Amino acid sequence: MSKVCDICGKSPVSGNSISHAHNVNLRKFKPNLRSVKENGVSKTICMKCLKTASKVR
Repeated sequence: MSKVCDICGKSPVSGNSISHAHNVNLRKFKPNLRSVKENGVSKTICMKCLKTASKVR
């Protein structure tokens, strides 16, 4: 499963995890992806796109 949304193109972003003592560690912010079948074709869609698509229908 890819880590990119097929509709909006949202992908993992890197950033920093900072503790109370200000120790800095690298981390990744991953999108909340779900695989959905649409007309027999499976797509990888983030939850934001899935929520807006359900409102339009």
